[in-house]
Amino acid sequence: MARRAPAAPKIATGKVVNGKIVTRTKFPEGTKLRIEEQIPDEKLDLELDEEDIAAIDRALESIRQGKGIPLHVFLERMRRM
Repeated sequence: MARRAPAAPKIATGKVVNGKIVTRTKFPEGTKLRIEEQIPDEKLDLELDEEDIAAIDRALESIRQGKGIPLHVFLERMRRM
């Protein structure tokens, strides 16, 4: 029995209107969708100076050495920044 290759994903755009996703693309009934939020470009602009880069390097090395922290602790620290 021959196996078929999976179909390439279809990409559609839309927006949320009154809490519902609105798109011009038509999908057959029962189609399973994966929704991904598009992050506006202005949120992607990030400038790092040498001190920031050094801090990231130290953090990555610490993680490699098994000295990581739980995610909830990290997120709480980030909220305070």
